[in-house]
Amino acid sequence: MTPREQVDAIVRDHAEIADLVARLRSALEGGDHQEMKSLLMALEMVEAKHYASEEALMRAVAYDQADAHRAEHAKMLDTLKRLNEVLVWENLGAIGPQVVAHIEAALEHMIDADQALNRFVSANAGPAGA
Repeated sequence: MTPREQVDAIVRDHAEIADLVARLRSALEGGDHQEMKSLLMALEMVEAKHYASEEALMRAVAYDQADAHRAEHAKMLDTLKRLNEVLVWENLGAIGPQVVAHIEAALEHMIDADQALNRFVSANAGPAGA
């Protein structure tokens, strides 16, 4: 897969993450704890796959901001794992604000860090199909 194709796949991941986030917000606002559990587990799996894809792309294109980008991934994935661990113990009331904070951090990451990676790939990957 070329770097540009990898960026396209990452953009598709962003759409999937955004959909999960919208559904998670709705479940949180509606107090649907079972749906929150399911969506947070799904979000953890999708984010882990997404971050691995981005990190492979960063290695492939020698991205100069890779260390900082990977650190953001690690922090967000750790937060999401901890949220899911809390859910196992049914402490739903305690994590509501943390869920919102994670959602906001994930969206900010997609807007800032991921767009910077996409611009870097576009500027350095050569013509499409290369």
